[in-house]
Amino acid sequence: MPNIPSATTSQTPSDPGPMKESDSQRIKSKPTIVDVARLAGVSFKTVSRVINNQSYVGETTRTRVLEAIDALSFVPNMGARTIRGGRHMTIALLFPERKSQYQMEVQDAALGACRNAGYHLIAESLAAEVLQNKGQIAAQLSDLRVSGFIVMPPVCDSHELIETLQELSLPYSRLAPGEHLKSGAEVVVDDAAAVRTMVDHLWSLGHRRIGFIVGNASHTSSRIRLGAFLDHFARLAGTVPLDMVRQGDFTSRSGFEAATDLLDLPDPPTAIFASNDEMATGVISCALGRGIAIPEKLSVCGFDDSPVASLIWPPLTTINQPLSEMVHAAVQQLIRPRSNRRVELDLGLIVRQSTGPVP
Repeated sequence: MPNIPSATTSQTPSDPGPMKESDSQRIKSKPTIVDVARLAGVSFKTVSRVINNQSYVGETTRTRVLEAIDALSFVPNMGARTIRGGRHMTIALLFPERKSQYQMEVQDAALGACRNAGYHLIAESLAAEVLQNKGQIAAQLSDLRVSGFIVMPPVCDSHELIETLQELSLPYSRLAPGEHLKSGAEVVVDDAAAVRTMVDHLWSLGHRRIGFIVGNASHTSSRIRLGAFLDHFARLAGTVPLDMVRQGDFTSRSGFEAATDLLDLPDPPTAIFASNDEMATGVISCALGRGIAIPEKLSVCGFDDSPVASLIWPPLTTINQPLSEMVHAAVQQLIRPRSNRRVELDLGLIVRQSTGPVP
């Protein structure tokens, strides 16, 4: 039984807590909104309200915050106002600390989209431990002078991050989120529908023993794709193929290891569907190393339609994820506040030579 990923969040209060000696040393170099909150004895959300001249702040509290700002010589981030004032022509891409081919493709697409719009792009990685603490998130992001944030998966599903961006009044667009929210902008795709399309393709070729390799457990998309595979296969076959499911982590190495396990079964699959193209390349490497011809003896397919999908041999059957269009839509949401706050784009099946009739 695979380790089925689930979306979990930790509850961290907005109040950053009392100031420590280490905080005092850091303030000497560059104070942040969190430092102001600690000195004033309030939450950083209250500081943000004072900076943005919002209501619901008592005069005594407002005075205390302003005094803390003066004492620390804190310069408020004006990023939340730049989309209206047009002073900072920069967009930030937020991504997880762990690098991936997918992240590099999104970054390249974001760079092109920003250049076409006359904007600059900065890339900001967020460590896992930072994403668990709203105070640390605020400290890292509050000084970035940007017009808005493109938040890519899986950090786009971090409740702490989204709540912090909202409390700091920082515009953002979430890219391919697994969970839809009423607030903020988002560019969405239907992963589940795409998985069903791929299963239908393999089924039409006669495959009944289909292996599935799950992506990184921290990604909501991994849970969605796995659920869609199990549900749709059960509809077609009447059974749930848990013996055909293996856990991966979106790397080619994990795809290789999962394929090794699947192909060692007494009755191995005739097709393997990997949750992304990188893992699919690992499957192909494993199969060819064993002398298993593709697609004559084993069909292999992936997800994303990354550049490697058309470069390897045989070229990979996959699901096209239109990253350029997705990122372009996100940039437009940030630089045109009145644009559509929810853009949905289609995923398409790309059939190449790595899939064929069941042997």
